[in-house]
Amino acid sequence: MHHRQWGIPCVLVMVGLLASAPVHAGKYNTIVEIGASLPQFKSLPATDGTRLSSSDIKEDVVVLVFLANHCPWVKGMDKDLIGLVDEMRGRSVRIVGVSVNHREDDRLPAMKEHAARVGYNFSYAFDESQELGRKLGATRTPEYFVFDKDRKLVYMGLLHNSPASMRRDGTVRYTKGEPSDFYVKDAIQAALKGKGTAVSETRAHGCNVEYQNE
Repeated sequence: MHHRQWGIPCVLVMVGLLASAPVHAGKYNTIVEIGASLPQFKSLPATDGTRLSSSDIKEDVVVLVFLANHCPWVKGMDKDLIGLVDEMRGRSVRIVGVSVNHREDDRLPAMKEHAARVGYNFSYAFDESQELGRKLGATRTPEYFVFDKDRKLVYMGLLHNSPASMRRDGTVRYTKGEPSDFYVKDAIQAALKGKGTAVSETRAHGCNVEYQNE
């Protein structure tokens, strides 16, 4: 009788733990899986002085990339990101950079300076609430999320297979030499054709996203 009295609560606790565990999770992302919907966001201030909402985006393919001005891995990949935006110009693709960190060198004033200095050619928005990052399970900067025409997630992770960092002297070093597998580009092109991409998830590499109260 003694064991039954203590056994039932233990079972309930275990059931509760299982129920609270992430249900929708990818191979590397603990929050979302491929096929998840684009989270709605509203009136995020951007570096160009406008405010961006998910409802404003009319293009067939949406790419969200989480960035942080201070991060050497973001700085090392800036040129490749800008090149991707140029390459997709004229197609129905919208690439949006998002910063969620609260440190001063990652907030909107610093974002404006960084975007101007580097030559960002895409919308770069600040989400002070950090909700967008939390809902997508973003943990690194840079980290990419590609959504198709139905606003379903088709790819998440690296830009390509050779992350790059910027050294203190301003030089950029690729971890695996010149990149050869362009995951985001391939996912965009597949989504524009209404097809699935060969690689749908990779492990993001970069600086930690700095969520509050964690």
